[in-house]
Amino acid sequence: MQRPSFSLYDASAGSGKTFTLVKEYLKIILTAKKNDAYRNILAITFTNKAVHEMKSRIVHNLSQFTKKEPDDKAQQLMQVLSVETNLSLPQIKIKAQEIIKHIIHNYAAFDILTIDKFTHKVIRAFAHDLNLPITFEVTLDTETLLTEAVDAIIAQAGEDEILTKLLIDFTMEKTDDDKSWDISREILETGKLIFNENNREEISHLNNKDIVAFIEIKEKLKATVFDIEKQNIELAANAMALIESNNIDAKSFSGGYFPKHLQAIVDGKYNPINKRYFETEDIKINKTAKDSAIIESIVPELLSILKSIYQNFEQRDFYKAFLKNITPLSLLHTVSNALAKIQSEQNVLSIAEFNTLIYNEIQNQPAPFIYERLGERYRHFFIDEFQDTSEMQWQNLIPLIDNALSSQNEAGEKGTLMIVGDPKQSIYRWRGGKAEQFIALSKETSSQSKQENPFSNPDKKVTHLDTNYRSYSQIIDFNNAFFKFISQEFDHADYRDLYENHSHQELNQSIGGYVNLTFLPLVENLENEPDQDEEWDKSEYYCRATFQTIQKVMGQGFSYSDISILTRKRDQGIAIAKYLTEQNIPLVSSETLLIEKATEVQFIVHVLRYLKNDADTESKANMLLYIAKNCQNQLDLHDFIAQGIGVNTESELEAFLKKFDISITFKNIRKKSLYEAVEVIIATFIFSKQNHAYLQYFLDIILERDFHKQAGISDFLNYWDKNSSKHSIPSPEGNNAVKIMTIHKSKGLEFPIVIMPFADEDYDKKPKDKLWLEAEEADFGLPKVLIDNTKSVTSFGEKAALKYNQQKQEELLDNINILYVALTRAEEQLYIISQALKPKKDGTFSNSMAAFFTNYLINKGVFEENKLVYEFGNSQKLSKLGAAAAHMKEINYVSERFNPANIKIAQKEALLWGTQQQEAIEYGNVIHEILSFVNTSEDIDTAVQKSIEMGLIQNNQQNEVHRAIQEIINHSELECYFSKGNRVFNEQSIIQNEGQNIKPDRMVLTPENDILLLDYKTGKHQEKYRLQIENYQSIIEKMHFKVTKKALVYIGKSIEVIHL
Repeated sequence: MQRPSFSLYDASAGSGKTFTLVKEYLKIILTAKKNDAYRNILAITFTNKAVHEMKSRIVHNLSQFTKKEPDDKAQQLMQVLSVETNLSLPQIKIKAQEIIKHIIHNYAAFDILTIDKFTHKVIRAFAHDLNLPITFEVTLDTETLLTEAVDAIIAQAGEDEILTKLLIDFTMEKTDDDKSWDISREILETGKLIFNENNREEISHLNNKDIVAFIEIKEKLKATVFDIEKQNIELAANAMALIESNNIDAKSFSGGYFPKHLQAIVDGKYNPINKRYFETEDIKINKTAKDSAIIESIVPELLSILKSIYQNFEQRDFYKAFLKNITPLSLLHTVSNALAKIQSEQNVLSIAEFNTLIYNEIQNQPAPFIYERLGERYRHFFIDEFQDTSEMQWQNLIPLIDNALSSQNEAGEKGTLMIVGDPKQSIYRWRGGKAEQFIALSKETSSQSKQENPFSNPDKKVTHLDTNYRSYSQIIDFNNAFFKFISQEFDHADYRDLYENHSHQELNQSIGGYVNLTFLPLVENLENEPDQDEEWDKSEYYCRATFQTIQKVMGQGFSYSDISILTRKRDQGIAIAKYLTEQNIPLVSSETLLIEKATEVQFIVHVLRYLKNDADTESKANMLLYIAKNCQNQLDLHDFIAQGIGVNTESELEAFLKKFDISITFKNIRKKSLYEAVEVIIATFIFSKQNHAYLQYFLDIILERDFHKQAGISDFLNYWDKNSSKHSIPSPEGNNAVKIMTIHKSKGLEFPIVIMPFADEDYDKKPKDKLWLEAEEADFGLPKVLIDNTKSVTSFGEKAALKYNQQKQEELLDNINILYVALTRAEEQLYIISQALKPKKDGTFSNSMAAFFTNYLINKGVFEENKLVYEFGNSQKLSKLGAAAAHMKEINYVSERFNPANIKIAQKEALLWGTQQQEAIEYGNVIHEILSFVNTSEDIDTAVQKSIEMGLIQNNQQNEVHRAIQEIINHSELECYFSKGNRVFNEQSIIQNEGQNIKPDRMVLTPENDILLLDYKTGKHQEKYRLQIENYQSIIEKMHFKVTKKALVYIGKSIEVIHL
């Protein structure tokens, strides 16, 4: 069957998207005429783990196809492939054998990559065309680059007059608003816009605006705001004058509110939150008022004046909102230049810039040169997790894919594209991934809009994968009903349709399962709790409820490794991990494996802080606490710390520690590199290597900062203060332990038991963010301006309200998507732990996740006011999974400190030992060199040991070498050359007045002042060697010494001595 050119699979959670991808990939390579069809396929996915899984599945299945008896899953897949490709099973087997042999020998051409890896590959290949240094390094740490750029800008204060004035004004503005005077954080937050693809268009309009241009805009804004306020005061005064000129009594207005409203505007106390007057009926007139007819006659004019005033205030508030953000925005151009300079100096390129580089290059080019070599190679494309592909990444891929879809190869076949994704699992909007992109592509209409099909080839097919193969029926039913109900929260038609009509999943053969929805009691209902603290600690109750859930699950026969705890935020995971650790529950999570939590690492950091500032009493006390606990047992802990703190000078502290056999010189440590300093600290204080894995990873971080950044102690501490929470030891797999992770990290995974605590997120309490609003370019020279995203935006006019409400709908979609990802990870049992809510006066609940669950139960007709636990299904274990065996692979700590003096280069002669040339020239040369360490027979052992240290020989060769050296020294004809009582000169140079210097192998000076001359040779005896030693004799005798004996010693299989 002919594959459509463009296939799109809408694959809900657990619907077998990876299976579908692998099946379609195998269909292409099995039906291709050549065995290397995989070379023409580019498969792109989102994470390295997904890449590994897809590659492994393809290779595993091909390998299984070649066996006499493939496993059950492979056999089923072969049957499916046979039906869909019209190939017989023997044909599939033979073809699989040929393909896998080809892949093994050309694995680099087996292109299944992350989108970032592919982009990197393209940029690396075209670095010259893009004016990039060929040797650039990629950095993922954009925040560190930004921090360096912001620090560099602030460091210019005092040098650049305009910049200095701007920074001072910004500091004063922040202090006037009772905010921190530290402006670097706000500049850093605004600077992040540079790396965010979502701001690409808006940032492009700022590229030609420098600080001076923004200062002009700022002054213009201030003047405009002043003029608007002045105009409104005049308008309000005119309205009041109109009332007075008609002799209207202020008491004629109900409560006098209308005149008071006008007076507030005149006094500059207008508040848009208070009542405003738009319609005639809004102006209330007392029934007893005698002048009501006159009031009614002027109401239209009063409302007209107020309409102008309100419109003016909307414009003023809009300008004021922009003024709050204009200073950090005015620095974007400066930050961008500082970033470019830093990246150039460090020869690095941020991964966040990859897509922009390609995007800028391919615009308005009919045949984008950046793909000209790749475009003819790739004929088939697979894109997994498309909902996470950013708009820019997609736009960059379109020309390459369009080229393949619209052209034919030699066999007359067009290229193909297969996209797989699920807009309900789009949770990376902040990184550019938008569900709307997938929703548009998945629309099955006759429209040929670029959003629905951006390719010139109209052949497109959309397939919905609706069966859930992951979960038991009870979990599927719960999610189907819950998310269909939740769809009514949306006003946006596409978002509502997504959950109303595209979230339902069909059941598989696994019937049963269990869903538990538990609510923590309201605060006032906790008064009788025995452990209730005076202050309500919600986190403590969530942790306790999670622990109790684990106990319940374990009682049903599940193992720890079956359980995964998913949290919305990282700090929630840390709180859970801390509590469960105290209850002795085995855990695996990046939070529990944070390097900064290791006691030894904390101690090293305290020592570094003390080294930076010996007046830092807190660091000194923490340092002494560790030493008291781990490095001494003579004094009580408190006495040790008290005495140590009482020591004032550094030298006195060193003397104090010396009493406990701890020898250290802080002054010397400061002279060392960062890495060497930390090594000394470890060697001096850390005797137990219990947390060696943490130390090893910490040393890796230290080395990276030392080597790449040339960081000193102060630089490293600044880095550690900002980034310590980002470093953790990779989670080991296969241990019998409860997994804790964020919902974002759980995406694409599945677990027998899922527990989701903290399911009460208040969506109104979101982090501060920004919003781009359209502006009159004539006013500012900017088509869009940046403001704080708050509810007040709705009062800035109709367009602003529409933009605000659209963003609120996007946030709602993202929040429900996160909830969808969490609730669809469970295979057999799902536990949701939320918070009971108190309804508002109107009977509704707050805008929160807990409200979603409460409203769902009300809609289902099962909600009871005091009921806290709701169960769906039976909690009895159904799966036959065996208990996981716990096993840990130890990471041994490398206790040997690096010492350059111990590094020797192994010479090539030693590498040849053990071959047929052992008795040849190289062997003789090694013995020759070792003899230079020997004066008498007493030196043999030392000489052999030294030769091992130098890499001349290996340990397993020392006996043979020892025997050979002994044979020479004890040779009957050479005894006098090695006897005691003589002075020996091995390899000593003799400088001549004329001619070259000479270096006899061995000169022995006897007590009688006679010289015994010995030279070592290899191979056959040659006349030139005799002449050489006679030349030595001639030169030595010119120095008034008498050479009484001379000999050549040939070292080989046997020892040959030739006396001359």
